[in-house]
Amino acid sequence: MKNLIGLLSVFIVLLLSCGGNEESRKSQTKEKINTPPFIESVEILPEHPKLGSRVLLRIKAGDKEGDKINFSVQWFLNDTKIGEGIEFYLDRAKRGDKIYAEVTPDDGKRRGETVRTKTIEVGNTPPKITNATITPDTVLVSTPNLTVNGEGYDPDGDSISWLCYWVLDYSERLPDSSTTLNLKNLKLKKGSHIIAELYAFDGDTVSTPYLLQIDVVNAHPILARNIDSIPYKPDSIYFPLPIIDPDGDPITFELLSAPEGLKIDKDRGVIYGSVEDTSSLEVMVRATDSDGAFLEARFTLTSPAPSKSSE
Repeated sequence: MKNLIGLLSVFIVLLLSCGGNEESRKSQTKEKINTPPFIESVEILPEHPKLGSRVLLRIKAGDKEGDKINFSVQWFLNDTKIGEGIEFYLDRAKRGDKIYAEVTPDDGKRRGETVRTKTIEVGNTPPKITNATITPDTVLVSTPNLTVNGEGYDPDGDSISWLCYWVLDYSERLPDSSTTLNLKNLKLKKGSHIIAELYAFDGDTVSTPYLLQIDVVNAHPILARNIDSIPYKPDSIYFPLPIIDPDGDPITFELLSAPEGLKIDKDRGVIYGSVEDTSSLEVMVRATDSDGAFLEARFTLTSPAPSKSSE
């Protein structure tokens, strides 16, 4: 009986030993058959990056055992290594430079085959506008021209030219694309609104627009003609003032200073009356439009020289 129990014990130990060896062999076999991960496709986005772009990779890869895949990436600019990682900020490049990446997959046990992306070319970088001004900064209906002056640069070092599109009263886009707009034939009126869309152009692409806006403001009354000395007869003075309002607003006239005997028609702007003094007379008037803008003007009324026939 003792011999039988001993034999059984030995048999059980052998079975346990064989079972352990079997598990060990399976584990070893599993390690031996692990395959490296593989890359099916890889591409750089965007396809035509510019200076300052963030470039990244779109990777399609697999692992037969379903292991997690990590990627080692090296970026090259004109065959010189410039960085690592799935994403890369393109802070030093110029138009026409060549970029590619080398990608290696790794499942933590084995490294896969390194794959090189297609080589792409750095595209043109649009110019940038940093500031712009419009001249003059006040526009009246009588203003002859409007000019936009831009400041900017091109990241690629290209020379810049300027063009401007003009929009009148939010709707009418004018055909003129120059930076100076002739206002004479636009029939502007008080309150007209002008938008200037300024662009910088590097010969290939344009910048984002820089918008400037300005309104036609109220103009004060002006002299219709340059007259400051008017002959008169002392006993009969009738002098329509040569003052108009460019906006067509009604004008109110008043005398600020004048010899005794002279009056002014406040609506028509006519100085009338008679004076006894036959020397030169100075008259100071103010013309005010309906918005309160005014012009003050001085006129000299000069007694005419006697004619030869009356001598």
